[in-house]
Amino acid sequence: MKQYLRDQLGRIIAVALLATIVWAWVWRPPFSWTFAVMIAIGAIGAGIADGRYALRRIVSVVPVLVGVSFVVFALMASLPGDPAINILGPAATADQIAIVRTELGLDEPFFNRYGNWLGGVVQGDLGNSVQRRELVADGISNAITPTLQLMGYSVVISLAVALPLGVWAGYRQGTKTDRSINNVMLGFLATPSYVLAVLLVLFLAIGGLSVAGNEVGFRALPAARYVPLGADVWLHFKHMLLPSLALAMGQAAVFMRLLRADMIATLRLPFIDLARSKGLPTRRILWRHALRPSSFTLLTVVGLTIGLLVGGALIIEVIFTLPGLGSYIFQGVSQRDFIAVQGGVLVISTLYIIVLTMSDFLYLALDPRLRGREVGTGA
Repeated sequence: MKQYLRDQLGRIIAVALLATIVWAWVWRPPFSWTFAVMIAIGAIGAGIADGRYALRRIVSVVPVLVGVSFVVFALMASLPGDPAINILGPAATADQIAIVRTELGLDEPFFNRYGNWLGGVVQGDLGNSVQRRELVADGISNAITPTLQLMGYSVVISLAVALPLGVWAGYRQGTKTDRSINNVMLGFLATPSYVLAVLLVLFLAIGGLSVAGNEVGFRALPAARYVPLGADVWLHFKHMLLPSLALAMGQAAVFMRLLRADMIATLRLPFIDLARSKGLPTRRILWRHALRPSSFTLLTVVGLTIGLLVGGALIIEVIFTLPGLGSYIFQGVSQRDFIAVQGGVLVISTLYIIVLTMSDFLYLALDPRLRGREVGTGA
């Protein structure tokens, strides 16, 4: 039974992920729950494929997370100015400042403060936001769902664009079609996400430009506002389409070029010549025989780009007024709420490391050749 699971692991993982997506669509749980289930699927799959490697990888993540927490805390502690004065304002008295410093633990030594904060983090307590008058963990819990949705939709759109274009460009290497696809995608790669966001709003939301009395553009999609998935599915996707496109197209260009390069190399291998000699249709050769061995580099890079997506989401959420983690951190910076910023940055860093680890696990589960060997990008 175990050997059967190992042999069919790639298909089992794909079916489990698809079932998770269907479950999330039908039952509409919090997006963070869906993300957690997908992480669990990746970890279980890696454990079946190579339990020792999976265990070593999980254990190795712990010191990395501790190191990240220390760096985040040290950076926040090194910011200029007194947080107590920032909270109370310049008119605060010395007694008021002393009280706030005591409440925040700022009168204790650095390592004492870090130890107290880290102990709270382990228990799920990221501190209290003085400006928002709420627990940072509660604020981030509310904000992370729109961010994960934005990132998830962006990855889906990126892959939906990159896979067919990358496969076709690799197959049509050197032709006019290949050059046209490359030139168009290079244009998206060279355009920052916030510039593309402005252009999408201009031409798809507010009517575009007026040329000789005629509007060059559309008013087809909303430019702002967030609608929860559970409130209205149609309005949710309608409001999320523009920000997802703005964040996705640059990544789609990267994915397409990587897949094209690997497809060109794969199509020159002997097993592809064998498939052609058997008279298999081109479509079957490309999608069933060539795509899978050409997609492992892409899978790794998808995990690596999560960090870029988080950074891009910070700006995109502000442009489209999405109440996500990027907006939460931006407001914390503007309000000098260093505790909220500290918690938000820690969550983003942890999310990045976890996604990298899960991409390693999926890499291991999908490629039998790597089982029993060291794989992955490293965290």
